[in-house]
Amino acid sequence: MERGGRFVIGDGGLKLLLGVLEQGSLLRAAKEIGWSYRHAWGYLKHAEAALGLPLTTPRPGKGASRGMTLTETGRLVLEQLVATRNRIDDAVGPSGPTSEDIAARGRRRRRRGAEDQSRTPRGDWRTRR
Repeated sequence: MERGGRFVIGDGGLKLLLGVLEQGSLLRAAKEIGWSYRHAWGYLKHAEAALGLPLTTPRPGKGASRGMTLTETGRLVLEQLVATRNRIDDAVGPSGPTSEDIAARGRRRRRRGAEDQSRTPRGDWRTRR
């Protein structure tokens, strides 16, 4: 989904919003799709900034009663995403990224060149370069 030529939310966001609706928690929704909490939080904040409206709201409480719920806007966006994905899949068959593709987007990437750097034991300042 785009707004004014700017990416707002995609298949990963669809799974994230659906997870928040079902699980009542951003953390559990992120774990369910294989994303880090940090990535899920940033993705959600990016979508909300692009729309100019909140998609979720915190659910106050303690322990298990605490969490997150979708706002009315969040529910409408989720409904539109599901309807669009279903129309696409009905027309051309299941398409789009796989669950593994979506999960890979939320994982931390290694820095470029990190695999080339040798690691030294912690505390040995003489061997660090």
